[in-house]
Amino acid sequence: MSDPQPYVHAATATDAQAWLGQIDGVAIVAVDTETNGWDPYCDRLRLVQVAAGPSLPVLVLDAERVDPAVLAPVLGDTGVLKVFHHGSFDLRFLATSGVAVRRVADTMLAQQLLDGGEKTATGIGLAGIASFRLGMELDKSVRESFGNAGDFTEAQLRYAADDAVATFGVFSQQWRELVGHGLTKVAQLEFAALPVLADLQLRGMAFDAPRWTTVVGALEAELGELEAAVQEALVTDDSPQTLLGPEPVNLDSPEQLLAALHRLGIDLPTTREVALRDHREHPAVAALLEYRQVSKVTSNWGGDWAQRVVHPVTGRIHPDWRQIVGTGRIACSDPNLLQVPKGPRYRACFGGTPGRVLVVADYSQQELRILAAVSGDEALTEVFRRGGDLHRTTAAMAFGAAEDAVTPAQRIAAKALNFGLMYGMGAPGFARATGMDLPQAQTAMERYFAAFPRVADWLAEAEAAGRRSGRVRTALGRIRRVDPSQGSIVTLARNAPIQGAGADMTKLALAEVDRRLAQRFGDEDGTVRRDGLVLVVHDELVVEVPAEHGEEVAALVTEGMLAAARELLGDVPAAVDASVSPRWGALEPEVL
Repeated sequence: MSDPQPYVHAATATDAQAWLGQIDGVAIVAVDTETNGWDPYCDRLRLVQVAAGPSLPVLVLDAERVDPAVLAPVLGDTGVLKVFHHGSFDLRFLATSGVAVRRVADTMLAQQLLDGGEKTATGIGLAGIASFRLGMELDKSVRESFGNAGDFTEAQLRYAADDAVATFGVFSQQWRELVGHGLTKVAQLEFAALPVLADLQLRGMAFDAPRWTTVVGALEAELGELEAAVQEALVTDDSPQTLLGPEPVNLDSPEQLLAALHRLGIDLPTTREVALRDHREHPAVAALLEYRQVSKVTSNWGGDWAQRVVHPVTGRIHPDWRQIVGTGRIACSDPNLLQVPKGPRYRACFGGTPGRVLVVADYSQQELRILAAVSGDEALTEVFRRGGDLHRTTAAMAFGAAEDAVTPAQRIAAKALNFGLMYGMGAPGFARATGMDLPQAQTAMERYFAAFPRVADWLAEAEAAGRRSGRVRTALGRIRRVDPSQGSIVTLARNAPIQGAGADMTKLALAEVDRRLAQRFGDEDGTVRRDGLVLVVHDELVVEVPAEHGEEVAALVTEGMLAAARELLGDVPAAVDASVSPRWGALEPEVL
């Protein structure tokens, strides 16, 4: 390997300005930071490194001595692309240090796009990627030393400079590959979403911890009664006995549960919910499902959870957001707000800041509209054009009935069919989901495909493409690799282009909505707006703003989401449902 690239340790603003004077006309720089911890509200920015290519030394700015705002001429310049690795981390630390960054790219996101959703031996960490692509070894153990106080060592400065050099070199290779693989459009949308999600994470979500504790505490008190109800419903004449009566069933033991259900005449291959739902009319199964639901909430969200997730500085929740998982969706953890139970009593614990409201907006039937767009099925598109009830229309076609004669059960069955087809559901699965016999399910599906012929063609083509090439794509080019040898090929080949396109649409919406909010409320240099996006749940965006602007912002959010949808749906109309309220969910009278 060649000699390490020289660096300049800028301990004064003059040093930094002298370096900045050498980069006029540079189109791309790589940026990295070193901090003494992981929390931008509690920890310090220590170094900021900027690499402008192999012909110039790397700037290593001493943020302990020099205000990072000295870098504003380059970091805020939209004519210069700033490349990061895991940029969400760096952007948040720069923001809390008063530095705004405009126009970014990210080598971690780029690698995830190139890997097509697969985990590789190289991984998505900078050290692994730099070693594989550049033959450059980064000693990540040095990273831990930045928690120590005192002057920087040569090893720390060298490590910091090399991180920026590696990021620059990696992106140079990645961009050529992104172009070659037709991934530039989806890369650009990911890069545009990156700063929006960084701001969202920094902004955090308002949370009413006392209310949550009350709601979940009440469930914890009910859990014993629910368990007793299940035990009672499972008792039969031939239940095992003890001296004290029927032997309790271990509700966490699939073997014991299967045996108990067998004694009730319910034979199942598994105790998973998908199997139990087919027998939910039985009192024992209904009691078990209710017990499991409450048990899941109390185990995941009970105890001191509400106190642990609130940030000590902001009093809000700041999950760790991951921009690309699986088919391209956004996810979060610590805590995972995407898994918060949907009941209003739970969601009412989010928001509630005096004088402020939440605008909650979601796409209506996003994935089904995408299916209409990618398949080009005119009949399916026409249902959306006339604003019809797709599930009712489908039921009428599948069951040979007039739309005004469709029963609630038939509509529910049609809904299962509309969504199930994208997950590889066949006639046996449709029969299980609806309680039909197999011939009835087969007939309903045949009528569906006769009504929407291009949907059938597209599903078959998607599956064939997955088997043939081992990958499928969204309309914008996002790749999802699939293994033709796996039984899940049908599900992945059909669903990944649909779910991935939904992720594309949502990320386009993030950028469109954020741009409109910045125009309306200002976008101050070096700060994160208080007013803005606070949550994204698949196809749902949540924005927090002053109460007096709620309806105006609802219109802006709807406008931005519809603009994003048009880029993917073309002639298929999108629909957005938006509401304005103080909290994410409605308050229930019993906890007012």
